[in-house]
Amino acid sequence: MQIVTAFFRLIRIWNILIIAISISFFYYLIIVPVHKGILSSTLVPFTHIEFILFTLSVVLIAAAGNIINDYFDFELDKEFKPERPIASGIISLNTALYIHAAFVFSGIALGFYLGWTIDNYKIGYLYVICALLLYLYSAFLKKIPLAGNLVISALAAFVFVLPVIFDAVYLNAIHAQNIFENTGYAFNVLLWQMKFYAGFAFLATLAREIVKDLEDKEGDAEYDINTIAVQFGAVAAKIIAAMVILALLAGLAYFIQSFYVVKATKEFLYLGICVAAPVLAALVFLLTAKQNRDYTRVSMFLKIIMLLGIFSIPAFYLFSKTTNL
Repeated sequence: MQIVTAFFRLIRIWNILIIAISISFFYYLIIVPVHKGILSSTLVPFTHIEFILFTLSVVLIAAAGNIINDYFDFELDKEFKPERPIASGIISLNTALYIHAAFVFSGIALGFYLGWTIDNYKIGYLYVICALLLYLYSAFLKKIPLAGNLVISALAAFVFVLPVIFDAVYLNAIHAQNIFENTGYAFNVLLWQMKFYAGFAFLATLAREIVKDLEDKEGDAEYDINTIAVQFGAVAAKIIAAMVILALLAGLAYFIQSFYVVKATKEFLYLGICVAAPVLAALVFLLTAKQNRDYTRVSMFLKIIMLLGIFSIPAFYLFSKTTNL
């Protein structure tokens, strides 16, 4: 039982589940309804089994990234987070490397297979790039101010970009066969949705990564991990994190205003009350933070905000259903 618990902690099971839920919501509550509503078709890029494989391919690469991060943080974690699975000795360094390799190979293989099913196996190379970026992040990039933060944030956003890439290839194929007339319009609708959720994921993750750097400043400084907080100080890191949160608020304001213009009252209220208001509160908490526990609170608050953003997908889907009744 201990080894199972350690394994789940190693791959950060809750983060993995959030990724799986995000992909599922985006695919079944946005992509599939767009196909049915605009194209009047049940034809979609994946069968149910293929979608499960798609989700598995993404979470395998993400889990591998978490494993290799703990592998490279072994010495640091022994001193500052001795309860971590590798630092505690429950999972050895060699075992962690074997699991990482197996996950990376399996995730990439599934990516190439899924690309092959839609006649574009080259999509598999995107998985290779993501796996490589996660490795480089753990080995080098997180030691460079802001570089590692940007990589992790971009990969978080890519969770919403990748299914649209698969659908774009699929829509392009059926458009070439003149099966449907509205494929261009359908893709534009998906692009609008993708920009919102990918942008939200990028900015929310970037803000949280910088706040986590503030939280881990002491350990990072001791092991020459030059984050923004270490290189330029806590004040500079707080200012940059605050600017990112303000950018997130500005983006939310744009979409809130769009919902207001089209009189989408339920969407307007959800985004304003359940997402924008907590983001504003997170900004206040950040600016008043002084100790590590304060940054921990801000980090957890930003994680909750990310969940609220993700759950806007089923909320908006239900709102559209009740509006159409």
